[in-house]
Order: sequence, then structure tokens, then C-alpha cells
Amino acid sequence: MRRRFLQHIYFVSGLAPGLIAALAGSLVHAQEAVEPEESVRSRSPLLYIDTPVFFEDGVDPVMPQKAAFAEPEFDPESDPAFSQRSDSIRQYSNILTDIELDGGAWDRGLVEELASLGRLQQQQGDHVGAIQTLDRAIHVNRINSGLYSLEQVPDVEQLIQSYMALGDWEQADIYNNYLFHVQRKAFGVDDPRLIPVLDRLATWNIQAFNIGYGDLLGIRLRQSQMMFNAAARMVGLHFGKADERFVNYQRNIANSAYLAARNPDLMMEIERPEYRNMQQMMAEGLAEQRQVLPAGFRTGERALLEIVVHYQEQNDDTYALAEAITHLADWYLMFGRHRDTLENYKLAWDMLQELEDSEELTQRLFGKVTPLPAFESSIEAPDAFYRNEDGTEALSFDYADLTFDVTEHGLARKIESISEETADNQAQLSKLRISVRSEWFRPMIVDGEPERSFENHFRYRYWY
Repeated sequence: MRRRFLQHIYFVSGLAPGLIAALAGSLVHAQEAVEPEESVRSRSPLLYIDTPVFFEDGVDPVMPQKAAFAEPEFDPESDPAFSQRSDSIRQYSNILTDIELDGGAWDRGLVEELASLGRLQQQQGDHVGAIQTLDRAIHVNRINSGLYSLEQVPDVEQLIQSYMALGDWEQADIYNNYLFHVQRKAFGVDDPRLIPVLDRLATWNIQAFNIGYGDLLGIRLRQSQMMFNAAARMVGLHFGKADERFVNYQRNIANSAYLAARNPDLMMEIERPEYRNMQQMMAEGLAEQRQVLPAGFRTGERALLEIVVHYQEQNDDTYALAEAITHLADWYLMFGRHRDTLENYKLAWDMLQELEDSEELTQRLFGKVTPLPAFESSIEAPDAFYRNEDGTEALSFDYADLTFDVTEHGLARKIESISEETADNQAQLSKLRISVRSEWFRPMIVDGEPERSFENHFRYRYWY
């Protein structure tokens, strides 16, 4: 199952040649295809490239933390509560036996005890046992309280955590959708309690896209956009657009729009009438009034403009407003809108010059080349993506230092590797250089104007 991701070369690498994709609408769950066992190296010498880190003279760059570097999810020897939880698990097992003897296998009193036992099993790292226990709690709850009872929601959320920890994407997909439909049925489409529900399923759809799970990945991107948009609309309606969640959802909309623009083959695939009808039905189910349009430039532009308006209305953080305008300029840069790019970079630059600490803030925003998009969402691939079933690392990684010029239009040129090139990493470094050539960078901005910069030094971490 973990090898499913090998069909999907990550969008950030710039190498994606026609990806397969995921879920097609409400309660339609894709089945994982069976594929031959091949080594990672035999499929591709380079699978995923992290966002690079600018290398400043005398400062060793710090790469972002990834799940693969983390300690194992559970280590009994380092957990002083392990023995105590083991005793509690035995006690709960005895209590369950007594309840079953008195009331039978479907006694309502089993639900709470099963849920508590399942959580303890999760904490012990026994996700297989937790799934069995929580699944039983959900079934007993449904028999006693109905198929769509909200009482089951916490148990379903815990169940999803264990499926995600095991990397069982199919079951995680099924229960994420089930959780959404149970709560939408209970709350309706305008209840603010639906906001975190929309957030959760939209986030999962982006994660599923990033790991290449399922069929019709374009549907996943479009569906996540609609859900983030519905969540943002409801935040604005019930809590006001000053709520910081509104900005976060707009960033996620822009990020999914960028992914859609980088993968036009996926978006063309879902333009068939049956898929457009499916998307329209989903939009209507979320009370979205806008027509379902191809996700890309306009969707991202609108989201980034909403963020600019948000900070304009706050009127208390000039730097945040300048940064939002800069992200909008970045967006125009990536889509070849040169006049809009220049106007917005100049606007952001001029705003910073009016501040007391203008030199420091200008340097922070414009003083070095920046990989784009800089507004990227914080949504990452699930931790289990980096691990095999036995907890060992499924992917290997290495580092490479590159230098390159960046033109005033944000393109990398004269790309050179300054890391040692060996027979083992030669193919990987070659693909890394090709990938960088297709990426976008915010150029140096001097006196409000983009300028070409030379021999920019970046450290890359790549996965294979």
C-alpha cells in the first residue's frame, strides 16, 4: 500500500507527467490498484523535493522537520506510563466482559468503555487493536442511537487517526467522507459547527493528492477548493472576516489552485460532463453560489485578493499587508502577468519604506531570492507516508547544494551543483537541476523593481 505513492511524482519537483488521481464525489471511494513490487530506485531516481532553504554565508541552513526524522511513534522503554496503561487495558477488558454478560453484545454501556479502551490502545501504539475496538464501539453506538448519530463522531475521529498511522489510505478515505456526511446531515450547510468538518475533509483531500492516492486527483483538488471556500464563507458569515481562520482557508484555496495549474492534465480529465455534474452537485450541497469553474489562475487570484482585503481592513499591520500584496505579485509572476507583477511589487515596496524599521522589513521580504509560492499551505503528507509497515523509513533522502542566477522574471538559470557528484547520485542531481529550471522564484527587489541576481546558493533535500 505504501508503494502507491510511486505513481505520483510530486508537484513541487516540476517533473509530474500526468498523474493519476483520487476520489470522485460524495461517498465514491476509489480502490487502490495492485501494482508490481519494484524498488524506489527502479521506478525513479528522484521522487520528491522539499522547498529549498537559502544558504547565507556562515549560516548552516535549517531544513524543515519531516516525519521521517522523528522518533518512532511509540517507544515503550521511553514511556513511563506504558505499564500503567497496560493495567488499565486489562481493567477495561474485564469491565467489558461483565457488561456483555449482563446486557449482551449490543448493550449501550459498552460504547463508552470500548471508546476508552481504544484510546488506550492507540496510546500504546497498538493501532490494529484500537481499530478493532473503536469499530465495535461505533457499531454498538449506531445500533443503539441510529446510523447518523453524532455520538459516534469522536470514535470515528479516533478510528481515522489509527488508519492514518498505519497508512491505510483506503479506510482513511472512507471514514473521512463518512464523518463529513454524518455531520452535514446533522448540522445542515450553514451551521458554524460544520466549519472544522469542512476543514478536515478538505485537508484530507489535499493530503491524498500529495501522496497520489486513488483515481481522478483533479476531483480531489476541486473538492478541497469548494470545501475551503465554504469554510471561509461560513467563518466570514458567523465570525467575521477578521477571524484568522479566514486567511488560512484562503491560503489553502490558493495552494490548491496552484496545484491545479501545475497539473492541467488532471483538470482536463475532470471536465467531462459526468464529472462536471458531480462537481456542481457538490457545490450545491455546500450552498456554494458560484458556478463551478476550472480551478487555476482566477481561483488563486481571488483567494489572494481576499487576504489583501483582510489586512487592509485590519489596518494595524502594514508589514502583513505588504506581504499579502507581495504574494499576489508572486502569483502574477508565476502566470506571466508582468504588468500586474511589477505594480504589486512596487506597491508593497513603497508601503515598507514608510515604516520606522523599513530597512529591516524590506530586507526580510525582498532582500533575497524566495522559492514560490511563498504562501504555501502547511498541509503536509501524512507521517505514515514516510514509513513502511514495520515503522522503518520507506523513503531515503539526501542533500544537495545548488547555485543559480534568478532573472527579473523569476526563472533559474546557470544552475550548477556544488555538492559532490558520484555514480550513486549523478542521476538524482541531474533531475534535481532539471526540476529547479522549471520552478519559480521571487527575484531580488531593489528600489521597488525586480532585478537579476547571481549565484544564489540553496540547499535542497530530495527523497528517493
